[in-house]
Amino acid sequence: MSTIKITGMTIAISDMPKMVNFYQQVFKLNFEEMEMYGSKLYKTHIDHLEVLFCPASIAQNTAKQNRHQLNFEVEDLGIALADVPINGGEVMGEPQLEGSFKQIGVKDPDNNSIVLKQKITD
Repeated sequence: MSTIKITGMTIAISDMPKMVNFYQQVFKLNFEEMEMYGSKLYKTHIDHLEVLFCPASIAQNTAKQNRHQLNFEVEDLGIALADVPINGGEVMGEPQLEGSFKQIGVKDPDNNSIVLKQKITD
């Protein structure tokens, strides 16, 4: 049996400046700007996963909402949640307990839903 690893992911972006700012501020990610296909793309790493923000027009993606949902484990849910609305995102509901995590849904500036999780420690 072969071992399969996901090493990269491309996300089609409608509003690049707002999305780069949101992910920089909420998740403290650093992006590398790249020129490809006559446009600016932005690359970062989340753990070992390379993530590329690509303009939706290049990807020919016409979806108005995400076709995927990312889950992020954060160190402090309160800090991450405070950064969401001031950076163009939206908090959805109240935090819920799920197993050993406290979690909540948020939306980024492109209306993609994300689950933020914080491990509950004793």
